[in-house]
Amino acid sequence: MSLILLPLIALLTSVVSAVIGMGGGVLLISIMTFFLPYQIIIPIHGVVQFISNGSRGLFLIKHVRWRFVQFFLIGAPFGYWVAYYVLKNFTSPNFYYLMLACFILYTVFKPKKLPQIKLKTLGWTVLGFFAAIQGSLLGASGPLIAPFYVRDDLKKEEIIATKAMQQIFIHMFKIPLFIQLEFDYLEYSALIILMSAGALLGSALGVKILGKVSESIFKKLFKTVLVIAAARLIYKFGVGI
Repeated sequence: MSLILLPLIALLTSVVSAVIGMGGGVLLISIMTFFLPYQIIIPIHGVVQFISNGSRGLFLIKHVRWRFVQFFLIGAPFGYWVAYYVLKNFTSPNFYYLMLACFILYTVFKPKKLPQIKLKTLGWTVLGFFAAIQGSLLGASGPLIAPFYVRDDLKKEEIIATKAMQQIFIHMFKIPLFIQLEFDYLEYSALIILMSAGALLGSALGVKILGKVSESIFKKLFKTVLVIAAARLIYKFGVGI
């Protein structure tokens, strides 16, 4: 059943990302919690999002602000070391259920208007460190990175391209991390391939229908699904105590 539903969900969440501008990764991982145990969600989600962000980043590669990416990547490896230690020593899923639920609720209820924070070189390095930790533990790093692109000195294409390129590396480096943690990607290769194909198709479809769908309805549905997923995770945390 998941081999049919999850690729379709990957397609639909890619459409959401294209129509709303972001949020597809968080929505995807939230829905995946209804079908898969936490231990396999993050590795699979990482590969699918690597493909999804990769297509956007490569398509807009001429707009990438490489200086932002360069300093972001300096901090990321240190974040992976921390994430490896946490994942290696905290094996109970209950801890991660609660963390993921809090993260999802923050995504839904965070302030709509955020001040401009124009990071310097060290700032991007620190952000890379925390984005690597969050991406490895909770799957999606976009909501952490996005507020730092609320600035008036970047074009829309530069924001989308640079943010996508940073997330490409976040998701790509998670693959060797989870291999070190003995996750068997080959065992789930069929699901990964189908979901990745769905994500690519969803990106193409989303571009075509962009502007033809009510954004307000999409956002309401998006937030509703996230809140339901967060409530379910909190329930699973409570049952597991």
